[in-house]
Amino acid sequence: MNDQELLEKTLHVAREAGLFLLRKHGSVLPFGLTLDPAGDNPLTYFPRDHLPRASWDELLDATLAHLERRIDSGGIGAIALVTTLESGSESGMGVQVETRASSLFLVYPYTGTGQDRRLGEPQAAEGLLVGPLLAP
Repeated sequence: MNDQELLEKTLHVAREAGLFLLRKHGSVLPFGLTLDPAGDNPLTYFPRDHLPRASWDELLDATLAHLERRIDSGGIGAIALVTTLESGSESGMGVQVETRASSLFLVYPYTGTGQDRRLGEPQAAEGLLVGPLLAP
């Protein structure tokens, strides 16, 4: 799988997982996703499962630490960091995706409530939410 395909597949999986959480819980607390170099074996990490009382910052830090450990263990082709982002009255789902050769940070505005939540067209964000962690 070439780098562009890996980036697109990781983005798709991360976006769909985030949308599921958005519809179920009304927001997306920070979580991480890894795929192997072939674009297979997606593994997710939801720090809220282990840290139920943690703040958003603590969940983000735990997600970053987990992604760094996974990267250090080898065999990672792509990663994603996904979370709700808010600015004033606007909310969106931020998705940062990285491969070894590239990175992308998109914000998907969303509308609706509950199961009717819909993602709008993604907006490319300047820079990255964090990192880079994997991409050079």
